[in-house]
This record gives sequence, structure tokens and C-alpha cells, in this order.
Amino acid sequence: MKYKALMLDFDGTVTEKGKYYPTQKMADLLFEITMKMPIAFCTGRQLESFWRRIHGLVEEISEDKRRDFLQNLYLMAENGAIGYYYDFDEDNYVEFYRAKWPEQFIERMEFMKEMASLIDDIGAVYDDAHRIVVVMRTNAHESGDHKVISEISQQIYERVVDYLEEKYPGYSEFLHIGNSGLGVVVGPADGDKDRGIEEFAKYLMKEKKMTFVEKYRDILVVGDSPQKGGNDYYFLNGRFGTPYTVESYNKDLEWPKPVIDHEGKRLHNSEGTEYLIKKFLI
Repeated sequence: MKYKALMLDFDGTVTEKGKYYPTQKMADLLFEITMKMPIAFCTGRQLESFWRRIHGLVEEISEDKRRDFLQNLYLMAENGAIGYYYDFDEDNYVEFYRAKWPEQFIERMEFMKEMASLIDDIGAVYDDAHRIVVVMRTNAHESGDHKVISEISQQIYERVVDYLEEKYPGYSEFLHIGNSGLGVVVGPADGDKDRGIEEFAKYLMKEKKMTFVEKYRDILVVGDSPQKGGNDYYFLNGRFGTPYTVESYNKDLEWPKPVIDHEGKRLHNSEGTEYLIKKFLI
């Protein structure tokens, strides 16, 4: 397959597990790829959080190359619920699509209050600048202990699922829940990461006059949480793109594919992502 675009989860995919910023090696690699093709990050983070994590990278790029970099760097924020491109007239990222929270099912603010009460002993609703999704962090978020954070994140996920199944039967028609290992994201069912792939492809077809094969298989998609309930389940389940996982893997499923080097070794997290980029895109 000759890939025409790249989509990446951020935490645990571009970064190492438990780290919030990419290494310089990864940053240099991403810059090299943006000189060749469009890249989109599909992450539970909102625009401002994402920008904080790449701002240093952007500032290090010479002004004569910065425009080429930014015009090929897209963001599918809030788990695919909002898409952004860089507008040079605005000198900022601008929306090109937005999913809607299912207010007919439950009002977003009411849902946030319910979740805050539900998890107040182990976490909190994180409400800094998310526009669509509801994000819940663990009370160990600042500890730096990834194992503890991951364990509490799973507890929050299970508690939220149990609560919704009991109080709102049929909720999955309206809401999707994803556990990233850093926290839990709840968003509209029609605004998950598979929507992000589709909208990214549609934007490139309309604005860049690009063409793609059926199901956009010529978009390489990489993430780290493909398990049922994982934050990348809809990103990597094979509905769109050609998905690879740099973490958990189910050999009985067609998608996603694991990352295996030339010696037969499984590669994880940023090491796996680097390998895929070098193998298929450089």
C-alpha cells in the first residue's frame, strides 16, 4: 500500500508511555513526514492542550519551513469530535467540522455534574477547554506514577459504564466511552475517532484534491488502545484507514495489525510508531 496521509494518536503513540511530550527524535521524524504528506493527530486532548505540547517543536522550525509544516499538520481533537486546520490569516487553528453532544439524550452540563459526583473519591471531571467531550482524570494525575494512574483510570471507566448501563439503558446509541489509561473520555457516538479519520479524508479530498481508495485504506493509522473500551477502539477497529497498534494486540482480529520489526520483535509505543514511519513513509 502506498500511503498518502498519516493519522496518529498522541499519548503512548507519539510519546512514550507516561510521558506527555515527544522526544526530539520523534519531533524530527514528524517534521520530516509533514514535508511529504498530511499528518493528523487524533487525540482526546483539546486544542489548547495539544498546542502546548507541539508549540516548542513549531518554534524550533525555521520560519521559511514553518508554513509548510503547519499547513500539513491537522488535529482531530476531543477524540475525533472536532477537526482543525491551520489558518494562516487567523494565525491559529480553525475548525473544519464539529460533532454535536446528544443533548436530546442528556444535557452535557447535567452529565458532567453526575460524573463529578460519581467519581469524586478517585478522580474529577476535567473541564478546562473541552468543547464537546467530557473528560475525567484520576486523582493521581500529577503523581507521574503511570501504573497507579492506569489502574485508577480503569476504575473510573468501569464505574462510569456500570452507572450508565443502570441509569441509561441504550446509552451506547448516543455516547461512546474510552479509557486512555490516563483518564476517561465520554463523547458523542457519531463523533469518535473513526469519524475523525473520515472527516480528515473528506477535508483532504475537498481542499487538497486528494483521492483515496475504498475505506481510506491509504491512510496509515497508529494508536495504542485498541481493546474494547479503549480510547482507540474506534480508531483502530478497521472501519477506516489501515490501522496499527503499538500496544495491546488481539491475534484473532484482522485489525489492528501489530508492529513487528525485521527480527520478529514486537515494538511498542513511540518505538513502534517510529518504525512504521520509517518503513512505510520515508
